[in-house]
Amino acid sequence: MLDPSEEVAVADQFGVARDQVRRDHLISHLLAALSSRAAGDVVFFGGTALSRTFAPDGRLSEDIDLIATRDRRDTAALVQDCSIRETRREFPGLRWDPPLTNVRDTRPAVLTTTEGITVRIQLLRADGYPKWPTAMTSLVQRYSDAAPATLAVPTAAAFAAAKTVAWMDRAASRDLFDLWLLSQAGAINGEAADLFARHGPTAKAPAVSLFNRAPNESTWHRDLSGQTRLSVTPVEALDTVRRAWLAAV
Repeated sequence: MLDPSEEVAVADQFGVARDQVRRDHLISHLLAALSSRAAGDVVFFGGTALSRTFAPDGRLSEDIDLIATRDRRDTAALVQDCSIRETRREFPGLRWDPPLTNVRDTRPAVLTTTEGITVRIQLLRADGYPKWPTAMTSLVQRYSDAAPATLAVPTAAAFAAAKTVAWMDRAASRDLFDLWLLSQAGAINGEAADLFARHGPTAKAPAVSLFNRAPNESTWHRDLSGQTRLSVTPVEALDTVRRAWLAAV
């Protein structure tokens, strides 16, 4: 059960609503379930993976992004089963709608608690996705009632390279914010530049011109204020990331 004092502390730390903390708490239990039953079958990536590894004080997230390392259909059935079976004591009545086995890999499935808290889970096929280097990594579980969890996640440099590819594709506030967090962690470096050149779309290190235009303030706050207490403007974040990549290449 979520400790009320931990709920208050996390809500205050990130400046978010209680429902966002409860979603994050559910995610911790789901990650423990995946660690227990599916650690060898998935790669955990994306913003939530970053927030549970190299940037735990950055932002709370709403979803779990996974890549199947073997047959996607079999892995979907495993993830679907263990997510309910391993969490039923803490979250009785947790249900899939739609189930993971009923959606294509490009669309998320949704888990919903009896209180209406939802978590989206997407399971991609491995083919067609860049093979960023990964390592089995102990996750930050944040809540004392959640069991420890270890999953394969991208390395810090791989996160920096992959997030830069995402920024190229969609210029989303969350990608710039995550790159800013990665720059604070020293993850935008020569190794990240090499990985971007190897697996990215340009066959070379990121051009500084990728970081010429920041999201506007209203978009930045709309996209991120529900997940974190913002302490950086989009212009400041863009400048920091640009400087980090300039130093790296």
